[in-house]
Amino acid sequence: MTTQPHDPQADSIEVDWSWTDSDEDWIPPEIDTSRPSAARMYDYAIGGKDNYEVDRRAVHEVGQILPDFQACAHANRGFLVRAVEALATLGVDQFIDLGSGIPTSPNVHEVAQKAQPSAKVVYVDNDPIVMTYNRALREPQPGVLSLDHDMRRPHAILDDPRLRAHLDLDRPVALLLVAVLHFVRREMAVKVVEQYARLLPAGSYIAISVVCSDGMQPALVERLEQVYEASATPFVARTGAQVEQLFDGKQLIEPGLTDVTRWRSDQGPLPIRILGGVARIG
Repeated sequence: MTTQPHDPQADSIEVDWSWTDSDEDWIPPEIDTSRPSAARMYDYAIGGKDNYEVDRRAVHEVGQILPDFQACAHANRGFLVRAVEALATLGVDQFIDLGSGIPTSPNVHEVAQKAQPSAKVVYVDNDPIVMTYNRALREPQPGVLSLDHDMRRPHAILDDPRLRAHLDLDRPVALLLVAVLHFVRREMAVKVVEQYARLLPAGSYIAISVVCSDGMQPALVERLEQVYEASATPFVARTGAQVEQLFDGKQLIEPGLTDVTRWRSDQGPLPIRILGGVARIG
């Protein structure tokens, strides 16, 4: 996720994202391989191959602080899958996945379309390598659209004519903010979530998972922040009360806000708390 101000003219610039399977060493445009990327680190942590040495080193650094860091990544992915399953079962057939990350099966559209065959999904990210793989692997699938946007700009995303042509914004939408808000400043994240809640149609849902600092030693949080400081997406931990603030004015569905390993699951605890919840808007 970049920190550059949004330039409306940039949306119309055509970028050549083409690539071939034989170009194993090809690096898509605008990719900075000199510092780690949160998306590529996450990809490596869950066993993906779309990452670089700088990302793997950063994950190993985190692993020295949190020996079960990869278990955290897998648990968070499990929460995403269960949240999408729950929402599709409730009848939701439109999804916007913000900060979608590098494609990992099962993807949101694969999960949603099991319960809702006509479900449509919009993947949103502005990491160049994520966009490359989104367009190569996700977008060719039925009901899928991939957009290059900064998730911190709700109006730019929801007003995008491509999104409006793909989704019916007169009907409920499920907005997924999974493992992304700990890369957004505390005050800004609250405002961003509130803005999405105002702009989405009544009956929509928001799914959120975010790292919680409760029970963590301050020195541990500081070391994690230092590792991510070297990336383009600095890490921000929140207290439980600050996570709850993200759901203010929204109706949490069962089992409420809880550890992602306990959200409609019965897994063991993680080395750090990652809280997750799904809430209805209006």
